[in-house]
Amino acid sequence: MVSGEFTDSVRHLPNQLRDIAVAAADLDGLPNVDGVTSVVILGTGGARIGGDALEAICELTATVPIVATGARCPAWVGDTSLAIVVSRSGDDGGVVEAAAAARQAGASLVVITAGGALGDAARSWGVPVVPVDPAAGPALGLGATIVPVLVLLERLGFVSGMTRTVSEAADRLGQRIDDLLIDETVRRLADALPGRIALVTAAGSIGKHAARRWVQELDRVGGVSAVRRRLPTGRTDVETGLRLHAAARDGVVLVMLRHDDEPAGLDGGVSLAREQFEHVFEIDAHGEGPLAQLLDLVLVGDAVAAVLIDDPRATD
Repeated sequence: MVSGEFTDSVRHLPNQLRDIAVAAADLDGLPNVDGVTSVVILGTGGARIGGDALEAICELTATVPIVATGARCPAWVGDTSLAIVVSRSGDDGGVVEAAAAARQAGASLVVITAGGALGDAARSWGVPVVPVDPAAGPALGLGATIVPVLVLLERLGFVSGMTRTVSEAADRLGQRIDDLLIDETVRRLADALPGRIALVTAAGSIGKHAARRWVQELDRVGGVSAVRRRLPTGRTDVETGLRLHAAARDGVVLVMLRHDDEPAGLDGGVSLAREQFEHVFEIDAHGEGPLAQLLDLVLVGDAVAAVLIDDPRATD
């Protein structure tokens, strides 16, 4: 992918989020969820990361347990379960099998996909499908998983306030994108990364899932080797990072992703890491609430990857 294509996909992210939210809000034929006592989210890759993030977003507000299990239908799924099946391409065989197993177990189903084998199966089963634009850029990423599921969960009465939250997050991202692409910190980080390993650290569920996305995009798009670790909590974590730094030819760049829902007790480890590493970048999430902060951290990582595409050292 060339730089312009990726940058354009980043810029289009807010509208893509709004479009997929509208598609979920307008979906007809939703199942009757009277008596549903659990929700399982099925999906792999980005959908699995998104499912885990959804658990974190919903755990304090949902009226029933919401669990992400990847391409595996748990034994507890039955006729009091709702399965939300997510696959952007629709061609992940494991996800299709898991969806079929959930249906056979008696669960109600809703599918989110651009088509493929999963789309064909959903049509044959008479299951409602939220369409994902197959031409949507890669920056849509986690949003393609998280946003429609949140809207569906609200429509079905399991959570509340999510449509407003999605709209506010999209508005916020729209204000941030162009600024990020010329942001001094983003550009200094992109300049420091080529030839080094990105050590991306975070704490808490939101940070963990944002860090996964950073590692994926820095490697896949930016051409930079990256690993994920927890945000340093003390000397042991810092020493682990320093060993990686010593083993790498040109050392590491420490990236610390910060957000409002972090656990307590991080200040000592973070301060020590700032002292011990030569290249340290601390990225603070913007926005209100876990969804906005997760998507903001994701967006910053995508902006760094977009800048890296223009740096020939990233692929040397």
